Order: sequence, then structure tokens, then C-alpha cells
Amino acid sequence: MKNEILKSKEKLSGVFAPIITPFINEEIIYSELENNILKYNLTDLKGYMPLGSNGEYQGLTEEESLKILDIVQKRRAEDKIIVAGCGRESAKATVDFIKKAATVGLDFAFILTPHYFVKDMSDEALFKYFSFIAEASPVPIVIYNAPKFAFNLLISVELMGRLAMHPNIIAMKNSSLFPTSDYKKFIPEEADFYLLAGNVKTFYSGLQAGAIGAVLSTASYLPEYCCRLYQLFIDEKYDEAENLSNFLIVLSGNTVGRFAVPGVKFGMEYRGFFAGQPRLPLQELKSEDKKQIIEYFESHGITKFNSSKIKY
Repeated sequence: MKNEILKSKEKLSGVFAPIITPFINEEIIYSELENNILKYNLTDLKGYMPLGSNGEYQGLTEEESLKILDIVQKRRAEDKIIVAGCGRESAKATVDFIKKAATVGLDFAFILTPHYFVKDMSDEALFKYFSFIAEASPVPIVIYNAPKFAFNLLISVELMGRLAMHPNIIAMKNSSLFPTSDYKKFIPEEADFYLLAGNVKTFYSGLQAGAIGAVLSTASYLPEYCCRLYQLFIDEKYDEAENLSNFLIVLSGNTVGRFAVPGVKFGMEYRGFFAGQPRLPLQELKSEDKKQIIEYFESHGITKFNSSKIKY
């Protein structure tokens, strides 16, 4: 069991890119999804996260979700890890989907906190929900703490400390602005449990606080920059890492970060990936917003995707 835990830590150590779902006229363009994965394979990304918020999972059918996962699984390079969004509003539906996804292929199941009945989501309700899933899941669980996608439901540090003791709950992706360091304090020393950053704003500080990796929307359109920041930190080049972190935070805040999924998709298009349109009710960016992003990118040295060239 200990070897499996260590293997999980190694698999999660690095930067993961959320995988967007490319639509044209509401239909998924699967061939372009494949091409995006082949480009990402050229980078130092640790792996990929399909079926998350940036993948517009909530607007996908189960059949579409499993086909997307199958493509990512088949086209990923051998050294890339798959962490897939599997959360559903009930524990049973979540387990059922994880089992189907496991037959296709994934390394970890990411579970967003259930939130439709947000007022009833006490620590005890969430503890039972995640514990039920962890007991039945054939793959390790990563809890996805993302209040902005869950009616502002923030997982408490006390609850995380309890969940961290379950042997099949291996990590938490912290996409909240609540400090990763505060969660770290509540993780029992004997727990084999890891933390991942979930936002470019908290990526560097998360690493400083003990996070072993990150899943970043910024990595969808600037994968080589995010991987560079991670490697600088690992190499203890902290001044360079902090400078690059500041660059990415300001860049995101002035461009793509203001527009969520449509922004990420346009950032990818600018760099030469294929992102297509969002699926309704999300809409493409307005032409004036696209123009502003292009001008900012150009003035700050952001060019077409090249896995080996970075300017900042």
C-alpha cells in the first residue's frame, strides 16, 4: 500500500492542463481534440484533466464524456497522467460514472463538492459523500475544492483533515483563494495526502506551502510557461520562479482570466491550438475583447505555441 501511495505522489507532482472541449455549432470536433493532445505531448506537462469546468463537463452527455476520455487516453504520451472530472450531485451517480470512466482509462478521479442543495452541505454530509465514493471507487480520489463552481461552498480545513485520513482520498485541488498553507496545517502528519494548486494566482504560494503540483487553466494556453515555473521552483531558483509567477498572474488578470472558459478558449486559439466555440449558454468573446487580448499578448512577447521558447 505504501508503494502505491508513493506512486500516487509521483504521478501528481507537476503541472496538469485542463482539457477544453472544442465545439463548432454545438457539436464536438473530436479530431481537433486529438490534435490538441498531440501538441500538449510535446511539453513537460505532467498530464491532462478532461471533463472539468474548462471542459464544460456540465453540458456534456455521458456518451460524449466517455468518448472525450477515450481520446485523451489513447492520444496521451506514455508519460502523461489522466485526472478526470467525475463528480455528480449524488454519491451513487458519482461512483457509477467513475466505474465507467475506469474502463476507459484514468489515473485519478476529481470530485467537485456537491452543491445543488448547498444549504444542506454540512461537514458531516460532505464527509459521508466523499467517504462513500472513496470506499467504492476503483481509482484514487482527488477532492476538487472550487467554491466559484459550487455556490461558494468552501470545504472547511477541519473536514479536509478528516477526509485526508481515508486511504483512497489521496489529494485536494485547491481552486479557492483560501490559503493552501491553512489546509496544510490541518492535514494529520500520518496522512498520505497531497495538495494541488488550482489557480495561477495561488500556484507559486501553493508550492511554497507544500503543494506538489497544480491543475491550471493557464496551462491550457501557456503550458510551457507553467511548466517552467514549476521546474524553477523544484530547482530552487526562487527569484526566477517568483518573477515568472508575477508575470503570469498579471497576464491572466489583464487578459484571459477575466473571461473564464471563453477566455481560455480564445487564449488557446491565439497560440495555435484548436478551441472552437463554447457550448450554449456560454458565448464567444466579443470582438473588442479579443482585440484587447491580442494586443496585450503581442506587447508581452506571447507568440504562437512553441514548447521550447519562453519570453517574459
